[in-house]
Amino acid sequence: MALLTILGLVLALSFTFIAGKVIYALFLSPYRNIPGPRLCKITRYWAIYQDLRLRRISKIHEWHCKYGDVVLIAPGEVSFSSPAPTRDIYGCSGRHPKSSYFDNLTMYGQRPIFCVRGVGEHRQMCKRTFAFYQPSSIYKPATLQPLRTNVSKIVSRLKRDMEARLTVDAMFYCNLYSFDNITRLAYGPDLSAHSIDDENCEERTILAGWKEVEVWNNLAYIVPTVHRITRAVLSHTRGDPAFLSAEERLADWNMENIMASQRDPGKIVPGSLLHQLSHAKTPQGEPYPVSWIAAEMLDNIHAAQTTVALALTFLLWDLARSPEWQDRVRTELLSLPISEDDGLPTFDGIMACPILDACFRESGRLHPLSSGRAERVVPATKAYSGIILPAGTLVSTSTLSIHHRPDVFPDPHIFKPDRWLEADGAALQAMESCYMPFGYGARLCLGKAFAVAEIKQLVAGILLGFSVRRDPQSKTTTDWTMEQLGTQNAMPRGRRCDLGFHKLAEREWTGMDGTQVGRAV
Repeated sequence: MALLTILGLVLALSFTFIAGKVIYALFLSPYRNIPGPRLCKITRYWAIYQDLRLRRISKIHEWHCKYGDVVLIAPGEVSFSSPAPTRDIYGCSGRHPKSSYFDNLTMYGQRPIFCVRGVGEHRQMCKRTFAFYQPSSIYKPATLQPLRTNVSKIVSRLKRDMEARLTVDAMFYCNLYSFDNITRLAYGPDLSAHSIDDENCEERTILAGWKEVEVWNNLAYIVPTVHRITRAVLSHTRGDPAFLSAEERLADWNMENIMASQRDPGKIVPGSLLHQLSHAKTPQGEPYPVSWIAAEMLDNIHAAQTTVALALTFLLWDLARSPEWQDRVRTELLSLPISEDDGLPTFDGIMACPILDACFRESGRLHPLSSGRAERVVPATKAYSGIILPAGTLVSTSTLSIHHRPDVFPDPHIFKPDRWLEADGAALQAMESCYMPFGYGARLCLGKAFAVAEIKQLVAGILLGFSVRRDPQSKTTTDWTMEQLGTQNAMPRGRRCDLGFHKLAEREWTGMDGTQVGRAV
């Protein structure tokens, strides 16, 4: 009898506690009047559930479509999809620190620049690499020549591999290309990867495993113990001890390179990121520890490799589905003068192509390059879009939603590069204010200039050599498999992109004045 009494008391107290939380959330909380799903007002576990399903990004976009520009996604967490609060949150004057989510991204016990939370500390860290990534530093022959050599290598591999296949995985080639480029820039020629050339290298194994790691990382961030158990079980059942080990293997590979440079300083060449960081000094004038240098190097590699590989994959996918735009880009490229060094159009010519740029922008709008969580903490109670939010509230802008505003981007789900070519001043300004594929404001991607160069140069090389087509009969690459998952880097659901690269017939390549300057194959 006493047991039943105790049980009844526990149930009554539990009910009272839950009822009290529900009543507070719906009627007394400072967030009670913010639009959003009722369940999200009561508990954060609905958003966590969407995170575990890898649907957080798309679900928040659905909520914005239903509830408007401001959505409560969990108690104390608010998402926006309009430019004004975006400026407040991410602008240089906003001083919003990052959330504790970024604690998941520390490396070697250090906080590299991407996961530094404080505004002041981030500003100080930016000073060490800001100049390194500026166009005036990046767009030099010593940096561009290896990049363009890799373009030629990828084109050659595609020609060879397509002789025996109907389609190949474009994402695979984009991974190799972006990894070789960033490691060359970061480490210099002696320590960089050569994954395009070496089919049996460790780097290829790491890149192949990265895709699986990305899919499972949400679980690792939310319930790490469950992730460790799941990893151990799946590793055993699959007979693969290396399952989900790509991040650790990349960290080991990176540290081996750093230690090799410590043993032989001659490998640290001027013009590399490693040289820049190795000569940086603390505020006290001391050199930074090896662990800090390693963390910064790995952080830069992570960001540059994933961003470029996925941006290239989605741009090739969009062009494969839009042959008319592919032809327009190719015609534009064929009018350019060629470089005597590699037979490709000149670097400046490619970078200045308006149609190529419009396609690049539109693909980045449809498939945001930085659509992972970009949470910031409200530093002091203030109004955002007319709504007062208490200090400590987590705020963010849904990149997917702001990129799909129908009042700014008519037919937002359609690939329409002409919107960037035909917009007048006011319309273009409105689009620019709602466009943030490389982040926004104080935390804008430092490597943007290098990433844009990588993407445009490879697309130019591919389109001058091939007609890129999707396979309508493919079961591995469809509109559904190319939908972005709710992972940190928003990779495609199918983790591959099978496309046909059909070699173009040889044609005259004429310059803008109509004179023959070369031939394209």
